[in-house]
Amino acid sequence: MPYTLSEIIVLFFTYSVVGWLWETFYCSIKDHHYDYRGFLFGPYCPVYGFAVTTILICTYDVQDNLLLLFLVGIVVATIFEYVASVFLEYVFHMKLWDYSHLWGNLQGRVAPIISLFWGIGVVFLVKIVQPFIQRVINWEEMETHGALAVMITLVMGTDLVLTIISVERFHTTTKMWDERINAHLKHAHVDLDNWHGEVIKHWDEIRAHRHLSWNQRRLLKSFPDLKFSDTSISTI
Repeated sequence: MPYTLSEIIVLFFTYSVVGWLWETFYCSIKDHHYDYRGFLFGPYCPVYGFAVTTILICTYDVQDNLLLLFLVGIVVATIFEYVASVFLEYVFHMKLWDYSHLWGNLQGRVAPIISLFWGIGVVFLVKIVQPFIQRVINWEEMETHGALAVMITLVMGTDLVLTIISVERFHTTTKMWDERINAHLKHAHVDLDNWHGEVIKHWDEIRAHRHLSWNQRRLLKSFPDLKFSDTSISTI
């Protein structure tokens, strides 16, 4: 292994935070309002942490060859993005991104243009960003002797448990809304062409005072493509 376990944990956390900063900055500019990105409560996006640490390990032996680094980066990042999409959909019934509108996409999970972007990003990461990050981590390892890795594991592990509870409650709420909406439409014999207007008109009744938590509202606001695969509701 090119990295120790504690180095991998700190690398994972560091790039999770970097990914969160990037996504929050980019999406806030794009959407013209502040977006608190990320799946977990804390200011980090684990998908970036997992992706980058996986890429760093898998490309370790080809980092001196730019072409191989670019190609291996494309393959590893694309596989990781596809697996992450499948995991979120089948474990949490959530779909956070959708590339169905892009040419050559595979089930909307990955797309060639996105994969090329990841390849370029991997080269930039390995050659420009990682040398500086590694120097910082080497210093941290000498100073804390792995204590930081233990703290990261405890904090992010607790965050993961709390997030799973929140998402499961969110899932239950959307299923309840789905059932109430369908029951209301059936009872009212609403014309399907006007179902959206009818739902908005009777929204307070359908919602039945079931309020969303801060994290659930954040997910809806930050991920406009968010969907639960077992309900007809996407973003409300």
